[in-house]
Amino acid sequence: MNVADLTTYGWSEFFEVNFKPYAAKGYTCGRVALEHKNFFRVYTQDREMLAEISGKLRHEAVNRSDLPAVGDWVVISSRPERDRVMIHAVLPRRTSFARKIAGSRTEEQIVGANIDTVFLVTSLNQDFSLRRIERYLVTAWESGANPIIILSKADLCDRLSDAINDVQTIARGVPIYAISVVTGWIS
Repeated sequence: MNVADLTTYGWSEFFEVNFKPYAAKGYTCGRVALEHKNFFRVYTQDREMLAEISGKLRHEAVNRSDLPAVGDWVVISSRPERDRVMIHAVLPRRTSFARKIAGSRTEEQIVGANIDTVFLVTSLNQDFSLRRIERYLVTAWESGANPIIILSKADLCDRLSDAINDVQTIARGVPIYAISVVTGWIS
């Protein structure tokens, strides 16, 4: 397999090490780009493919987080008769964004996996909320990703430097950019 082609999609030594046992058995790998109800779009070294989960993987999954999510690297085999690939395993995740599944269950749903940087975008209009930014920062840090804060609609903010200072007090060390699409201004 030409791993250099997969680096475009985020392949790294971390995934290479975890994939070695599967490569020895003749499997290939791909990255989940899109999740449908029972199907996935997977980027492979050759092309984008439609994929489905093997019965064994579905059966052995203890909960939803054991199944593929967008951003996951998966172990696949080709199904040329159906122009699809079969997903047999999910490689360990470096990072993952998770949320509680809607409803009364306490199970978590992986929203995205293996994400390096998260842009937290919030408006400087009347809906601006430091508490919301704090909650999003916690989620980003818990995921393992590095947050960057984008404060949009800077042209609507009368006290821009105060707003930026307020955000800096709750987001120490996090890059913060104030922007305005109307004026083209970026700080």
